[in-house]
Amino acid sequence: MSRANMVDAEEPQTATAFTIPLHLLVGATGDESSTGALHVAAAIARRSGASVRVLTVSTPFPHAVGVADVTTPPMIDEENRRAALSAIKAKLETLPDTNEWNVHALVGWPAEAIVDAAERWPASLVVLGRGEHHAWDRLFGPETAIAVARRSLAPVLAVPPSVRTIPSRVLAAIDFTKSSVNAAKLAARLMSTTGTLTLAHVSAFDDRTAAEGSLADLYDTGVADKLDDCRREIHLETGRCIETVVLTGEVVGQLVEYAGRERCDLIAVGGHHLGLIDRILLGSVRSGLLRSAVCSVLIGAQQAVAA
Repeated sequence: MSRANMVDAEEPQTATAFTIPLHLLVGATGDESSTGALHVAAAIARRSGASVRVLTVSTPFPHAVGVADVTTPPMIDEENRRAALSAIKAKLETLPDTNEWNVHALVGWPAEAIVDAAERWPASLVVLGRGEHHAWDRLFGPETAIAVARRSLAPVLAVPPSVRTIPSRVLAAIDFTKSSVNAAKLAARLMSTTGTLTLAHVSAFDDRTAAEGSLADLYDTGVADKLDDCRREIHLETGRCIETVVLTGEVVGQLVEYAGRERCDLIAVGGHHLGLIDRILLGSVRSGLLRSAVCSVLIGAQQAVAA
């Protein structure tokens, strides 16, 4: 349930210089599930001059399976790798402005290979497709985008197959941690200069039953003030049009419902901390968004736990 909406109208929309990610790693395949990710990466690169690397991964042949010729499994792996490389190159030939992209193919497990490649480069942003949940996803573990987001030190942008342009209507979940604010800033920089960023805080309190001066009332007042502080900070750095809203209820459900109602094309959320408890408890929100949202989802960079 929405409880407030404050539009950034009193401050001029000045052109503010900023740097968006310069190194994009796109984890992709040659099928339809990666089409949106490739289009969005191309759009970001055109606007920012970012360098782009594309990585496609073929899963290894089960070497434990008995075969007459011991050289067969490695040969099959190499054949599959070459086939995956040919498929992604054929896909890129249909897209403009991708001739200079570096394209690589590996044999391994997709999430592990993508995270490792992102760290080795290092990548500023990992872009992935968000296709349907195929049978192999259920057999070999969580969906690739979720697995990468849980381990990647870089932000992760998961894009549905139908997307063709950078976002123009963005919903950023704000829990007032540095990570969530940084994710909102990155989303603002990725979006269209004429778009709108909405900062959303999901509260457990329902203001319809909150008495004046109660804990819930004081919480609501504090949230509104802190959201306004975040709005001013992000607007100052990015020059984007920013709104704020307070939602009530379960986090994932409220964010997905609001994004659908307002036709948002991106939901941004902060990255988890490196601690085990943060991965388990906070990771459920990110996984829930990646599974439930119809639009693209941006997961911010991981945050180190303060000493």
